[in-house]
Amino acid sequence: MTEVRIGSFTVGDGHPPVFMAEVGTFFNQSLEQARSYARRIAAAGPVVFKTEILHDPEICMAGTGIQAAYAHAHGRRVEDYRQLIERKCNPLSFYADVAGLCRELKVPFVASVYDTVAVDFMVAQGGAALKIARNNVDHLPLIRHCAGSGLPIIFDAGGLYVWEIVRAVEEARRHGAAGVIVNHHPGANPTPAEQHNLAAIPAYKRLLDCPVGLSCHYRGEQMMYAAVALGANLIEKGVCDDPDEAEQDVVTAAPIGRLPDMLRTITECWQAIGCFPTLPREPRDLDTRSGLVARRDLRPGDVIDRENVGFAWPAVGIPVGSWDLAAGRRLGRAIAAGRPIDWHALEGPSA
Repeated sequence: MTEVRIGSFTVGDGHPPVFMAEVGTFFNQSLEQARSYARRIAAAGPVVFKTEILHDPEICMAGTGIQAAYAHAHGRRVEDYRQLIERKCNPLSFYADVAGLCRELKVPFVASVYDTVAVDFMVAQGGAALKIARNNVDHLPLIRHCAGSGLPIIFDAGGLYVWEIVRAVEEARRHGAAGVIVNHHPGANPTPAEQHNLAAIPAYKRLLDCPVGLSCHYRGEQMMYAAVALGANLIEKGVCDDPDEAEQDVVTAAPIGRLPDMLRTITECWQAIGCFPTLPREPRDLDTRSGLVARRDLRPGDVIDRENVGFAWPAVGIPVGSWDLAAGRRLGRAIAAGRPIDWHALEGPSA
C-alpha cells in the first residue's frame, strides 16, 4: 500500500487512523461560526479540519425543480436544491480566512471541491488534500484537474458500483495524483448499522492498494470504532454544535464536545488490533497449570493411568502437559493419595 501524507499525518497501514473532523457547510454563511469550529477542533487533539469550498451556486442549475431531501433529528425536510446551494455559498475570501486560521492553528485544511476554481484555490491556500464527493466520482475533468494539483485526493465511495470507484482511482493515478485515499460511504444519511457493509474497507484495500477510510454517516459513534477494527486508515465524521438541528447533514454529526473522547477511543481501538502471532509477556504466571497427583494410595508397580492418577495445581510434580510421556509407566515407590507424582517415582518404560 502506498501511504499518503495529509499535512503532518501519514495515512496508511501501520499508522494510527487519522481523524478528519467534517464541518461541511454546517456554518452556512457565518464566518464567526466557521472560525469557532476551527478553533475548537484544533484544541481537541490531533485532527484534520474538513469543509467544502462552495463558492459558486452555478454548480447547480436554477429552475429545474430538483430537490434536496434530507433527514434531521425530528423528521425530514425538502428544499429546492438551488436555493439550498445559494444559502450555503460563500466567497473565496471567506474560505481563505478559515484556511489562514487553520495554518495558524497548525491544523491540516481539507475541503471538498466542486470545480477547478476551488482546486486552484486550495493549492494557493496550502490545502492538505482535496475531497471528491460521491456525486463527482464520474466527473473526469474535475478528477484530472485534482490529480494535477499536487495534492492528495480523497474519494467518497458511496452509492457507487465498484467499477465506478475503480475508474476514478485509476484516472487520478494516470494523471499523476500525489496520493489516493478511498472513503467507504455507507449510502444514506443516516444509515442503519445493518446497511453499513463495513466489509468494503478491507476489500477496497485489496482491490485498490491504497489507504481506505470511513465517511461516517451513522447517528452515533459505534461504526467508527468498528471501522478501525477492520483496518480503516482515516475516519471522517461530522462535528457540530447541535446534531438535533433541522439542518442538512448534521443528523449524523457528533457534538463537537465529544471530539477528545472520540479521538481517545479511536486510538485505543487501533492499539488493540496489535498483531498475530504474538509472544506472551514474560514472566508468565504458570502456577495454575496442573500436575499429576495420586487419586488414591498407590503402591509400587501401579500403572500411571486415569484410574490411578488425578490432576491438581500447582504442578509440583509431573506437569499435565507431559501426560503422554508418563502414561502407562509403573510406579517404583508408594505415593499417598493427594500427593504429587514426580519423574523419580516412575520406573522403566511404559507397561
